[in-house]
Amino acid sequence: MKKLIKALYAAALLLVVTTSCNDDITSINTNPKAYQTGSVPGETFFSNATRNLTDAVTYGFTFKLMAQQFAETTYFSTTAYNLVDVGSGFWVSMYRDVLLDYKEAKTLIKAKPSLYPDVDQNKLAIIEIMEVYTYSLLVNTFGNVPYAGASGSGLKSEALNPDNLVPQYDDAAAIYDDLFTRLDKAISQLKTGADSFGSADLIYKGNVASWLKFANSLKLRMAMTLADVNSTKAKSIAESAVTAGVFKANSDNAALVYLSTTPNTNPIWVGLIQSSREDYVASNTMMDMLKASNDPRITLYYTKDNAGGYSGGIYGRSNAYITYSKAGAAMTATTTPGVLLSYDEIAFYLAEAAARGYSVGGTAESFYNAGITASILYWGGTAAAATTYLTEPTVAFATATGSTPLQKIARQKYLALFNRGLEAWTEYRRFDYPTFNKPPIPQGDFPLRYTYPNSEQNANINNYAAAAAAIGSDKLTTKVFWDTK
Repeated sequence: MKKLIKALYAAALLLVVTTSCNDDITSINTNPKAYQTGSVPGETFFSNATRNLTDAVTYGFTFKLMAQQFAETTYFSTTAYNLVDVGSGFWVSMYRDVLLDYKEAKTLIKAKPSLYPDVDQNKLAIIEIMEVYTYSLLVNTFGNVPYAGASGSGLKSEALNPDNLVPQYDDAAAIYDDLFTRLDKAISQLKTGADSFGSADLIYKGNVASWLKFANSLKLRMAMTLADVNSTKAKSIAESAVTAGVFKANSDNAALVYLSTTPNTNPIWVGLIQSSREDYVASNTMMDMLKASNDPRITLYYTKDNAGGYSGGIYGRSNAYITYSKAGAAMTATTTPGVLLSYDEIAFYLAEAAARGYSVGGTAESFYNAGITASILYWGGTAAAATTYLTEPTVAFATATGSTPLQKIARQKYLALFNRGLEAWTEYRRFDYPTFNKPPIPQGDFPLRYTYPNSEQNANINNYAAAAAAIGSDKLTTKVFWDTK
C-alpha cells in the first residue's frame, strides 16, 4: 500500500509539474514538490489512514508490555514503569497520520462527487465510523483530548484546523457522548444495497453490510466501557447495538491482512524479525496464567524456550533473551492480520453485559464459552481443543478462577486479547483483574493513562495546562473518566 501511495503521489506531482509551465508569475508561490489538494483521490487517503491506524494499533509494543504479555531483556524501563513522554508517538500517529488523512478523504469525496450518491454517502459514513473509532482510542488512552467533527455545540472543535495550532481540549465524557451521536448518524446513513470503497477498503473490501456490523460492534464496545461510570446509559446503548446486529463469528473480524512482501508486511514482523531485535520475551504474567489451565494457546502464542518447554521472563527486570519463550510464529508472520475489533472480544462484552443483567440474547456462560472458543480457533487451535479446555476446573464457568462472574470473564478476556495490547490494557483498567505482577524494583506506579506529549507542553502550553487541571493532573496515575475502581 505504501508503494501504491508513493506512486500515486509521484504521478500526481509529475502532472502538476508538466502542466504548470505557463506565463502565470503567481505560480512561483506554489511549491511544485508539495502535495496539492485534489491531486490524489480521497480513496487513497482513506486507505492510507486505515493502514496507519492498523499499524499503530498492531505494533504498539508499549501497550503489550503494559498489558504484561511480554517482558523486556536488556532495557526494562517500560516494565519498571519509568515512562517518559510515553504518549508522544501514539498521539502524533493518531492525529497526523490517521485523523488528518480521514479528514482529507472526506473533503475530496465531497468536493468531487461521483455519479452514484449512495456510494458517496457510504464512503463518508464509513470514514465517520473510523474517525469515531480513532477518537475512542485517544480518549481511552489520554482522557481529555483535542477533538474535531463535533455535533455537540458545547464542544470546542476544530482540533484538525490547520490554522489553529493551539487547539483546546474537550472533556472526555462529552466526547464519548458526541461519538455515540456521530456513530448513530453514520449507521443510519449506510446503504447495504450500494457499493463503497471497493479495493481501497483494506478491511472489508467495500462490503457495507460488514461495516454495519462493525459500527454496531464498536457501539457495544464503547457502551460497555461506560458500564461502571453510567450503567443506565451503557445498558441502553449496548442493548440497542445488539438488537441492530453485532459480530457473530471470526469471519466478521475487522482486520487488515498484511502481505508477504515489504513494505506491506505485518509491522511486528518488521519490528522483531526483519530487524533481528532481541528486546522482548514472553512475560511470566501471561505465561503462568496459560500454564495454570493447560491452555492450548501456549504453543500458538509463544515459541519454546531454551530448555524445550515454555517459560516467561520476570516482568519488570532484565531477562536473557536466549532463555525464555518469545513471540510465536502466528504473531510474527509477515501476513498476520492487524485486528481492530474481533468477534471473541465482542463475545466477552456480551458475557459481561449478560452478567450485569442486560438483555443481549444469551447468558454470561454461553457468551463466555463462545469467546474462548473463538479465540482458540482464531489462533489456529481446534474445536476439540477448545471443548477440552472449557472442561478445565479453572476455566469452566461454574468453577473458573475469579470470585465473581465479571472476574471470570475478565481473566479469559485478558488471555484472548493476546497481541492486542491496547485493548488488553484498557480492559485491565476497567476490571482491575486478573492479578498482574509488580516489578521487583518499580520506578513508578502502574500507568492508568498516557501523559500528554511534551510537544503539547511546549507548543500549546495554555490549553495543555487547562486540560491537565481539568483531569486532575497530567500524570500516569490519573484515571480516565470511565475508570471508577
